[in-house]
Amino acid sequence: MPTDVAVELEAVPEQDLTAETLAKQIRHRRIGRMGFGITLTFLIAMAFDWTLAYLAPCFVTPLLQSRAAPSFSTAVRVLLAAVMLMLLCYLGAGFAGQFPVVFLLALIPGLFWTFRFSLRGGSLLIVLLLLIGFMLLPMVAKYSTQVAWDMAASFVGNIAISLVVTYLMFMFFPALPSEPEPAPKPRLAASEIDRQAWIMTAVTGSFTWAYFSFDWTNVHTPIYIAIYIHQLSLASSLKVTKGILGANIIAGFVAMVLYTLLVMAPSFAFLAALSLTVILVFARLITSGAAWAPLAGFALSSTLILLGSAMSSLGDSGGDKFTDRLGELGAAALYAVAAMYVLQTYFPGKLGVSEN
Repeated sequence: MPTDVAVELEAVPEQDLTAETLAKQIRHRRIGRMGFGITLTFLIAMAFDWTLAYLAPCFVTPLLQSRAAPSFSTAVRVLLAAVMLMLLCYLGAGFAGQFPVVFLLALIPGLFWTFRFSLRGGSLLIVLLLLIGFMLLPMVAKYSTQVAWDMAASFVGNIAISLVVTYLMFMFFPALPSEPEPAPKPRLAASEIDRQAWIMTAVTGSFTWAYFSFDWTNVHTPIYIAIYIHQLSLASSLKVTKGILGANIIAGFVAMVLYTLLVMAPSFAFLAALSLTVILVFARLITSGAAWAPLAGFALSSTLILLGSAMSSLGDSGGDKFTDRLGELGAAALYAVAAMYVLQTYFPGKLGVSEN
């Protein structure tokens, strides 16, 4: 069934629209694409509740912010890459349990090349998969190889669902011919790429070493660390780095309000209506074009992670578990931002410096 926007555009040729009207229509489509797409992904995750289902929106969000859905061949390559990467990470997790010293030594170059690939413009989905694979699966495999396998498979499922939802959203909210491509990230000099990659490797590597060596068992904290470092790798300045911390504080407050409302009225229909409303509001902020718009994207991801990870806890102990999630997320954010800030101070450079 066509949307109101689509009907209006069919009645008025694009070339007859004013620049202001056309810009509004483009933004409305982007808002619809993101709002309904992220909501649909989140609701599917909550309805079926597979292992780490609440991370699915993190994978669909960057896809929905593109100008077009990936081609079929690209989607197949991404899915195959996800399968291969998760299989390798799972096998590596088993190896880490047998040879922990070798794993910890090999972890550093693995993280460095992952961040280097990201800073050179590599796929955000692949980078996120690698970070979680490196930081999470070896720790889980120490206690249960079956759970580690379930987690590895869940990430492949998250990617697959994200691709399907992306195709659906671009079908219902197709891009207009004049819709511009997202602004590319500034190109960095090779030395700056290496500097940033080493700093992020130090942050994540030191945490993973400590987590693995002291046998900590909370699986959520390394997930949050990986996602925060992934966000911080997109930051263009230390000011933005601190802004990401502020965005996640706002996310914690929003998630707490949403969780409280859902405890009062535990209905899936209410969850659907509430999440759609909130996500559409965030989508408007993300597409506003303001300098702080990327921070709204970070806040949305954190809100859905917090809310989604606590949804299965709705019950007598749900409030305590949500408080635990909030504390873990806050600790991860403080660690990631503080460590990045300190290292950037002691090893100064200009984030986002263009090569040209």
